[in-house]
Amino acid sequence: MSDRFFGNYKAFVVIPEKEQKGVPKAFDPSNYTRHFVLTFSLYDSLIANWKEAAKFQVQPKQSLTRVVNAFNLKHGDAVYLQVLEMEEDQSYFVLALSCKTAGDQEQADMNRINHLLEKDFATDLLIAETWYQLIGAKGKFERKLFSYSILPYR
Repeated sequence: MSDRFFGNYKAFVVIPEKEQKGVPKAFDPSNYTRHFVLTFSLYDSLIANWKEAAKFQVQPKQSLTRVVNAFNLKHGDAVYLQVLEMEEDQSYFVLALSCKTAGDQEQADMNRINHLLEKDFATDLLIAETWYQLIGAKGKFERKLFSYSILPYR
């Protein structure tokens, strides 16, 4: 068989739908009905600030960016998460969450947001990005990475 037999294979490539999107669209707040500001701190933390994470071979800013980008791809246009603040000399970080939801479902929205944060977001940081190294035995036992607050942004 000749090396050139598959020379025109690119004409037969079907790119997966998620990959076709490529670079995420620019954030447009008018596309979302509700916005929240989320403040996170490590639960049962072993570090006093994000600089100290290097001792545990964790790069918090890079891994947070990876998880936020993956979260946005996974949830499409329904939910959008972005990093607002993460300073190396602080022990917390701030995110913005925008949701496309209908009407007066505030409690349902809060339950959905809590579920997304605890199951998707925190689990990805805890396991995939090895942030479990940054919390103590109590946090590991409870499988709880963060303490966080959710405030509506109006």
